[in-house]
Amino acid sequence: MLPTATRLIVFTDLDGCLLNKHDYDWSAASATLETLRARRVPVIMNSSKTVPEMTELANELGLSGSTFISENGSVIYWGDEVLGLEHGRQAGEIEVIGTSRDRILKVLHDLKQRYRFRSFADLGLSGVVNETQLSEAKAQLALAREGTEPLLWEDTEEHRSEFAQALHGHQLSLTKGGRFWHVAGQTNKGMAMQIVAVRLSHADAKTILAAIGDSPIDQSMLDVADVPIGIPTTAGLGVNVDPQRGIVAAELGAAGWASAVTKLLLRIDTAAADERNSPLD
Repeated sequence: MLPTATRLIVFTDLDGCLLNKHDYDWSAASATLETLRARRVPVIMNSSKTVPEMTELANELGLSGSTFISENGSVIYWGDEVLGLEHGRQAGEIEVIGTSRDRILKVLHDLKQRYRFRSFADLGLSGVVNETQLSEAKAQLALAREGTEPLLWEDTEEHRSEFAQALHGHQLSLTKGGRFWHVAGQTNKGMAMQIVAVRLSHADAKTILAAIGDSPIDQSMLDVADVPIGIPTTAGLGVNVDPQRGIVAAELGAAGWASAVTKLLLRIDTAAADERNSPLD
């Protein structure tokens, strides 16, 4: 199959999108991933997971060596796509674009005198295993953080608002995940996506950015995409998708991911065919 005439870059969340939320199975998306590989479409994972966790997943998904964004937009792992590009980044380089975890931990240490919470650093390996039900090996990967710190909030809601304001005073943000709250620098998935898109775009080709997400933490990514794609959850659609340019999958998880990306490719192919058949040519 020939490469896509218009350069497409697909950014995707993992849990609940490319991976099923309940069993992490991605077999329903396998054939579509292969189609994207055949068409040389970069697939950029954009997740809350750490670099070691995502490196392991990249190997499983056939995306080994590809650029990805980890820790909710705080860290970029530059892959083989930057080889030969004049952007000052090397394949295998890890770039923290928010705030380093060391600085976050220093701020949290000071705030711990006023608020009740336990972060991953407080929990340690055994605590993370107990709270997440991850295996010890998986928990070790989850602890290998560069630019964020998850925490369990154990104080009042009123104090949480004060805590968020105190973090803001240190140029840090507080975002709700599934069970944990996440402390990070002033960045998000959308900001990191734009940095990657600029570096991977070709000056002589039109680039279409597609972003796939299922939860509010993905919204910044969908907002800056040319084609936002929403994957529904069991509770309904958790993101806002512009109906004029977006796609909403009908199915959950990997099956929804596959059908939505297939629809996007068909849309691009149809537009290219219409352009080729234009009477103005």
